Amino acid sequence: MAGFARILTKYFPKGMWYRNFTQKTVNLKRNPWDYPAIKGSEHWRRKIRTVFRARDTDGDGYLTKKDYELSVHRVSSYMNLNEKQTSELLKRKMYSWEKASGGSKSSPDFRLSEDEYVCNVLVHYPVVSRTIVDIACCDFDSIDIDGDGFISPQEHKAFFYGWGIPVKHSADVFKVLDTDGDGKISREEFVEGFVEYFFSEDENSPYTCFFGPLVS
Repeated sequence: MAGFARILTKYFPKGMWYRNFTQKTVNLKRNPWDYPAIKGSEHWRRKIRTVFRARDTDGDGYLTKKDYELSVHRVSSYMNLNEKQTSELLKRKMYSWEKASGGSKSSPDFRLSEDEYVCNVLVHYPVVSRTIVDIACCDFDSIDIDGDGFISPQEHKAFFYGWGIPVKHSADVFKVLDTDGDGKISREEFVEGFVEYFFSEDENSPYTCFFGPLVS
């Protein structure tokens, strides 16, 4: 099966510091495998469909490399980035795309439907649980435009704008992720929320709003 099925990764022991492609470490309070195995509840499926539709930037029903490139252009425009900043952002987004598509050797015209995306995350849960932190760190690095190690309110708005999530929802989501209330989102805060979003089936989890309102 395409997508996550082709992602290969090294298994990290429980409680270990994670290190992503930028060589920065993340220490999680709750690891992906600390969560019960995903059963695929309707609430969980709505969350995964919400992620898919946000990242399907051109709205054609498929996740493609073009969607990731388009999100870069949207963020670049929103944040008024220069050529160097845009190039760096594109590099990070392409790394994320390689993770989503199963690696850089996938066909240039590879595309993933919504049903395939949801199915891959569910069926290949053991693999996803070992890659999710790296994927979350990739997202964090692509949002942290100035590279100061934190996501500012403006950077978070750009994150939503880039994926076509209504920016009006950014402020409320920011407050949920900023657990220590210091006005910025740290790598740990972001990754904790990201992992909780993908692996928790608790309808009352505050992180249900991570990618904005859930689709129906």
